[in-house]
This record gives sequence, C-alpha cells and structure tokens, in this order.
Amino acid sequence: MSFANNLRRLLTDRKMSVAALSQQSGVPIKTLYHWLSGQQPRKMDHLFKICDLLDVSVEELFGRPKRASAPSSLPQSSLQEELNAGLYEIVLRPASPRGK
Repeated sequence: MSFANNLRRLLTDRKMSVAALSQQSGVPIKTLYHWLSGQQPRKMDHLFKICDLLDVSVEELFGRPKRASAPSSLPQSSLQEELNAGLYEIVLRPASPRGK
C-alpha cells in the first residue's frame, strides 16, 4: 500500500479530516493534499509531526509491516541521517603517488 493510501486509511480510521490533521499538527493543509495526491514528503519534521499525532511510526505510515524483534520506530536523528545518506555522492579516483 502506498504512503498516500496509508495516510488516507489512517485519517478514515480515526474519523479525522485533512483540515483537522493540518490544524492539530501544524503541517500546512496544502502539503497534506499534495501527499494525498501522491507526492512524497520532503520535510522530515512534517512527517514526524503527523506520525506523532496519528500515533504511528514512519515505517507504518509508509506501509512497512512491523517486525516483532525490531523496535517499532527509529530515533529521529538516526532516520534523518539514513534519509540524507542518499543525497551524497562518493567519487573514487586513483590516488596520486606519495611525494609527487
């Protein structure tokens, strides 16, 4: 199930409107409608606010099933590092000989 479908399902389950979610979380309503139309979240702080308010982990919100042996949620700083890791590029090139 996609992120948008999971978010829609959570709102329905909690009998919550998009406007109420926006008001209670502080995430702009326009952002929420973009998410519901299929756009992926760009700001992690918005995502964490929604998860806190809906009482779900980021993994659950994105449709990843819970694992019994693993913690249900990663610390925010760890998750932020994981997500940012894909934004960097490593370039390998031959090192110059020492002394030259």
